[in-house]
Amino acid sequence: MTNLELKNTLQAIANQQENSIEKQVAIEALEYDEIKNFFLDLMNHGCITGMVSSLIYYTDTHTFFDTHYSQIEELRSYFEDEMGGKIKIIGDLKNTLAWFSFEETAYKMAQELGLEL
Repeated sequence: MTNLELKNTLQAIANQQENSIEKQVAIEALEYDEIKNFFLDLMNHGCITGMVSSLIYYTDTHTFFDTHYSQIEELRSYFEDEMGGKIKIIGDLKNTLAWFSFEETAYKMAQELGLEL
């Protein structure tokens, strides 16, 4: 997929009425000129670096967690079942799970978009 095709696909996701984690990932990715670089940076360095502008402060991550609670719980449950153990919570629970869910969703989206990371 070309960068323009990636942008068009992500724009369609960002324009959806439903407020999903996928929509939030798409909105953040569209801030990058080269879409693939967003996903590479996120996979290599994570939300902890502050690269996701909407998930820097605890107030932001707590709001994200509360807004997407059911989707986060589905991701957490699936991940723990697949890995055979619990997610290690370091520090603030809502912050950790907000970052986890954003990164996991972005990874799945990158795979669906055919990006080799």
